[in-house]
Amino acid sequence: MSRNDWSNDKLFDRLLGNKSSRTYWDNVRELCRRPDKDVYKRCVALTKSALPQERRAGIDILSQLGGEERPFEKETLALYLRILPKENDQKVLESLLHAIGHNNKGLDNEGIGKLLPLTAHRYTGVRFALTVAIKGIDKPAAIDILIALSADKDIDIRNWATYSLGAVITRNNKVIREALYARIHDQDEDTRLEAIAGLAIRKDPRVRELIIKELQTGEAGTLLFEAMTALGDPALLPALKQLHKASVKAAGIHPEWLAKLAETIKALSATNN
Repeated sequence: MSRNDWSNDKLFDRLLGNKSSRTYWDNVRELCRRPDKDVYKRCVALTKSALPQERRAGIDILSQLGGEERPFEKETLALYLRILPKENDQKVLESLLHAIGHNNKGLDNEGIGKLLPLTAHRYTGVRFALTVAIKGIDKPAAIDILIALSADKDIDIRNWATYSLGAVITRNNKVIREALYARIHDQDEDTRLEAIAGLAIRKDPRVRELIIKELQTGEAGTLLFEAMTALGDPALLPALKQLHKASVKAAGIHPEWLAKLAETIKALSATNN
């Protein structure tokens, strides 16, 4: 008998007695396909359990219960925000923040305020999950959290927060631009390029020299080409053409990278006409 033929009782029993991460998520996914009141109520009850693994199970199922339709999304977000201040278990807290990220469309300033103290949480996994929780929330309070996380000591957190700030959030103001500019010398290449791309999207005049400097290293990635296209500055064409000339006959150059370079030259040439 396949998992989709199992009863709700059997799925919950297997889930709560789970011994491997693979079967755990198989059972969670199957329960997520059953957005009825029975599953919803049992998950809510689990979030109140004294056992961390049971709280986590309830949170994980509710996070995507019903797939894209999410019939209980509003109630689920309200539940998450009620239990958030009381949760002390690291793994449960991580699941809770990732789950908020799946249901954050209705996140208001009061809800964001409950997330703010976690910016300085001692566990890296919790701070990373916080960046997921507020991804795409274009509100000043959420942007303040992203700005703080973009300077985090952990590389992955800085990278994700800088990406969210630069590419996902569309707001353009001095505070955001300065936060992005603060990352232009980041030791992590991805974080540095996300910052440059975010500045280019916002047409920050300082970004041209930054892009040229990156080009001169000879190790420009496709994200830098996207930044140049977003900036739309034909003054970058000489440096781009020089890079193309040096790369076209070089050994070991990936064809897709070369095609993206040629595409960027074509796009900037069009703006020059």
